[in-house]
Amino acid sequence: MTTTMRGAEIVAETLVRLGVTHVAGIPGHTVLDFVDAVFDRQDHLTPVLPRNEETAAFASDAFYRVSHRPMVAFAHISVGSANLLTGVTNAYLDSSAMIVITGESWSRIQGRGAYQELARDRDAGTPDMFRGSVKRSWQVHRADRLLETVLKAYQLATTGRPGPVHLDVTQDAWADRVEVELPSIDSLARSLGGSRASAPATAAILDLLEHAERPAILAGGGAVLAEASEELTALAELLGAPVATTVMGKGSISEHHPLAMGISGWIGTEPANSALRDCDVLLALGTRFAETDTSAWSAGKPFSIPPTRLIQIDVDPGEISKYYQAEVGAVCDIRAVLQDLITGLNERSAHPPRSRQQWLGTLGEAKEKWRTESEQYLSSDAVPIHTGRVVAELRAALPDDGLVISDVGNAHKWVAQQFAAPRPRSVLSTMGGAAMGFGPCGAVGAQLAAPGRPVVSWVGDGSMSMSLHVLPTVVEYNLPITYVVVNDAMYGAVKRPQDARYGPGRNLFSVFQKQGGDSYRLDFAAIANAMGMQAQRVTRVEEIGPALRRGIAAPHPFLVDIDVDPSTFVPMTGGGTFVMPALG
Repeated sequence: MTTTMRGAEIVAETLVRLGVTHVAGIPGHTVLDFVDAVFDRQDHLTPVLPRNEETAAFASDAFYRVSHRPMVAFAHISVGSANLLTGVTNAYLDSSAMIVITGESWSRIQGRGAYQELARDRDAGTPDMFRGSVKRSWQVHRADRLLETVLKAYQLATTGRPGPVHLDVTQDAWADRVEVELPSIDSLARSLGGSRASAPATAAILDLLEHAERPAILAGGGAVLAEASEELTALAELLGAPVATTVMGKGSISEHHPLAMGISGWIGTEPANSALRDCDVLLALGTRFAETDTSAWSAGKPFSIPPTRLIQIDVDPGEISKYYQAEVGAVCDIRAVLQDLITGLNERSAHPPRSRQQWLGTLGEAKEKWRTESEQYLSSDAVPIHTGRVVAELRAALPDDGLVISDVGNAHKWVAQQFAAPRPRSVLSTMGGAAMGFGPCGAVGAQLAAPGRPVVSWVGDGSMSMSLHVLPTVVEYNLPITYVVVNDAMYGAVKRPQDARYGPGRNLFSVFQKQGGDSYRLDFAAIANAMGMQAQRVTRVEEIGPALRRGIAAPHPFLVDIDVDPSTFVPMTGGGTFVMPALG
C-alpha cells in the first residue's frame, strides 16, 4: 500500500520493520528531522543519548557482538560525525556490524560555506571520513531513495563478513515528503553466510581429518559470529582434537572443556601454542591469522605451516591462504561446514588413530603445567595487589551467565589469557582495532543487548581516563554495569615494550606522574561518586572479592577502583613472542 511520508519517517519506519531496537547519538540541525521521526517510534526504537558520539559507536559495536543484531549510531555533520569514527573503525577492523547515520547540509546550499559543512576540497565531504572504515558509504540527496538505501545498507552490514555501513543524508532528503510503498516485513532475515562447502572440498577435509595423527582446531572470531559453538564442540569430541582459539574466538568452546587449550599466539597459553605448533593437520575456522595470534608470523610461535597441513574455512575469500598456504580452503558458513563434517565422519564410522590418545595425553600434561604456573599469580597475596589475583576474584564472583567486556592494554592481556570463558560471547575483546574506549563505552551496548545478564567492564586506568564521558550516561539510564578499573598509574602495555627495547627508565608518554616525579593515580571511585555512582576503592587483597560481589549484585551502576602493582605483567611463557624490528 502506497503512503506519503517524510524522508526521516521512511528511515525510522524501515528500521523498525528491520527489527532495529536501539538508536544512539547526539543531534544537531542536520539530523533533527530524523530525531523527530524516532520520537514517534519509541514504541520500537529505544533512544540512547550519550555525552560523546564515541559512546554511540562503541555501544553499537558491542550490541552487535552480543546480540548479532545491528544498532544505529547517528551524528551531526562533520565534527559530530568525526567523534564516531574511532568506534566505527574499530568495528570495521573487528568485523562487527552497525548502521551509521550522519546528517548533511541542505543540497541547495552545499559548497557555499554552509554551517559546519566539510567543503574545502569537495562539497558535502562527511562521507570521505568514513571511507576505508565501513563496508560502504552512501550519500542520499532525495527522500525517494531512502527506503532502497536503508535496505541495502542493512543487508550489506549483516551478511558475509559483518561490518559497519554509513548513510549520509541531506537535510532536504530528511524533510521532503514523497510517496512510498513500504515492504510488509517484520524483520529482514539475518544471514551470516549459510553457504556450504562443495562436496569435493568436504570430502578432502574429511580425508585429512580422519587420517590425521595429531589434529588440532583453531577457532577465530568467525566461529563466534557463525554461532557454531555446539557444532565445534561436537566435532572436537568426535575427532579427539584439541581446540585453541584466537582472542576474538575466546569462548567458542567452553574453556572448562577438557579439549579447550586456551588462546594462541603472542600471549597464548602453553597448551594452545603447543597444540598449534605440533599438530599435523590444522582446521582453522574464521581466523585472519593476525599478528598477535601468530607472534608476527614467527615460525613455530606457534605455527609450523608447513609441515602442518592447513584446512582453512572463512566467509571472506580474501582470508584464504592470505599468508599460510591452505591445502584445502573453503569460502562458506562455518556452522554449515561443521555440520557437514560431523555428518560425514559419522557416516564413515571413523575411528580416530590410537596416536591421538598419546597426543591428548601430552597436551593434558601441558595444561596441568600451565595451570600450576598460573596459580602462583591467581592466588597471590602480594601487596601491592597482583593483577592475576583480581582476575581470579572476578571469575569467582561473576556467574556463568555474566559478560565481561574488556578494554585493551596490559589489563586486557590478563583477561584474555587467564579468565576462563564458559560460553560464547561471555568475554568480548577488540583485537583488530584494539581501540581504547571499547570496554567502558561498549559496556553500554552490551548491557542493552543483554539486560538480564551481569555485565562487567574490565578496563585499565588509562582507558578509563579517556572514557569518563560515558559514566553520566550509565547513571542517567541506570544501567547495572560494574566497572572494574585496574589502576596501575600508567599505560602498562606501552611501558613494558619500552623497558624491554630501550632499558628501564626511558619511559616517555607511558607513566602517569606529577611534575615532581611522584606517581599520579586518579581516584576513579571519587569521580564515580561525584557523577552519582556508587563506588569503592580497593587497596587490600581481602577487599577485592567483597567489592566485586557487591558491584555485580547491585541493581545499578557500580565502580570498583583497584590499585594494582605496576610491575605485574601477564605470563609470557606460553611459547609466543612479541616481535619488533631490530634496532640498527
